[in-house]
Amino acid sequence: MDREADGTSLSHADIELIVRQMKEGQSEQFRLLVNHYQVRLDIYCYHMLGNRQEAEDAVQEVLIKCYQHIGKYNRSISFTAWLYKIAYNHCINVLKKRSSWFKVLRLYRLQQLHTQFETDYNDVVGEMLGRLSSEERNLILLRAIDERSFDEIGQIIGCKAATARKKYERIKKKLKPLWSEMEGLIHEGL
Repeated sequence: MDREADGTSLSHADIELIVRQMKEGQSEQFRLLVNHYQVRLDIYCYHMLGNRQEAEDAVQEVLIKCYQHIGKYNRSISFTAWLYKIAYNHCINVLKKRSSWFKVLRLYRLQQLHTQFETDYNDVVGEMLGRLSSEERNLILLRAIDERSFDEIGQIIGCKAATARKKYERIKKKLKPLWSEMEGLIHEGL
């Protein structure tokens, strides 16, 4: 397999080979997939859920589900898209379970943002993501942070690539005034 020295960079062909080997009973190969995806899934789940501990738990659950259901994967979509679909669905379920508390906490964070001017970049990004719906946040994370193609994003969220691109452009327009507002708050605090 063509991997970097740290063993975490796998090509599409490497991933498909590992999946095939796992389906044939070579479950020890799963560690290679874990090494390849764990950090990216952690970032994705953290930004979807907005909580470090929940994100870490979510990544473990997603990887367990992946392992348990690897036999259901077929090559009609990329393995990465299939795995992110599992992650997306898991995060949505977590958000549904805590939705009422999440709304209260988000309002509290918003109030804190307006009264506390010493805000760093990560807090600003987190605040902006917090103002998006889970679907919008998912699309932004897949495109901007994980650098997925619109074809892959379409597979993950269940739409055509062109639809995913249009949704992404609408979200960017929606975020533009929020970004300006956040930049103003940062500059006022300096």
